[in-house]
Amino acid sequence: MPSLHPTPVAPLSRDEQIEALLEHLRPKVEETLRRLVEQAVDVPEAEEFGAIEYDFRAAGLDLVNEVRQATLASRKKRGTSGAA
Repeated sequence: MPSLHPTPVAPLSRDEQIEALLEHLRPKVEETLRRLVEQAVDVPEAEEFGAIEYDFRAAGLDLVNEVRQATLASRKKRGTSGAA
């Protein structure tokens, strides 16, 4: 008969946590990077320092938010709590 108490799982090391988050975020990062590079290549020279800068900044902020959300979700899965 199986035990009613789950076997404790050893917590991931810092490096393992980082690698897991990188694996989770890699598709989003690569997709965003590809889009930005394509946009940079396609933009006319006269517009290199115009609205494209705002698009790049927004993409960077989106990636930062993805990292924060992934980190928070990872902590919830591990059952750890941060400062309140």
